[in-house]
Amino acid sequence: MTEFTINDLVGTSYTVIANLILDHYAELGMNDHQLAIFLQIVKYSQRDEKFPSPDQLALVVKKPVGEVYQVLSQLTQQHFISVTTDTYQEQHRDQYSVAPFFQRVAQLRDQQQAVQTFQAEQAEISKLYKEFQVEFGRTLSPFEMETIDNWLNRDRYSVDLIRLALREAVLSDARSLRYIDRILLDWQKRHITNATDLQKYKAKFN
Repeated sequence: MTEFTINDLVGTSYTVIANLILDHYAELGMNDHQLAIFLQIVKYSQRDEKFPSPDQLALVVKKPVGEVYQVLSQLTQQHFISVTTDTYQEQHRDQYSVAPFFQRVAQLRDQQQAVQTFQAEQAEISKLYKEFQVEFGRTLSPFEMETIDNWLNRDRYSVDLIRLALREAVLSDARSLRYIDRILLDWQKRHITNATDLQKYKAKFN
């Protein structure tokens, strides 16, 4: 989950909440009419008026009450708001909650972060293939590309570890995937998973 919580969002200042809403409402599928009503609900909530009537909302947004009813229904169905009930002085009272909107913002940010992470990983893999081609001085064969893919996806070697093994092979003037595979297998047995592990292992023999 992203670094903020729903309670953090709902409890923050007017400006921060307004910016989050304005930055993401269209991306989440909220239209301008819905936004106008939603912002009024936020405003009333921050004035401790948790359940403004459709008449009140219609008055400030200058829309017919029937249209406000329709927008409120849409906001609820699309999970931008919810209606909850609390107890005050032994009486039940309804209130609008804008938490669903901010939950969707948090999910959207998580999804965006996941996409960015995936794209960065794919860029590193593409860079790794190019490094192999540069060091080998030729285009990799389909079998060689499949071998590297297996290292990544079947054997779960990291890009950095494969890159280190390639460097070791180049230093030994042994530019072959079979040689690199033996290096990786040896490192796996010795629990070498990164450059720090490799340095510690080599330090034992210096």
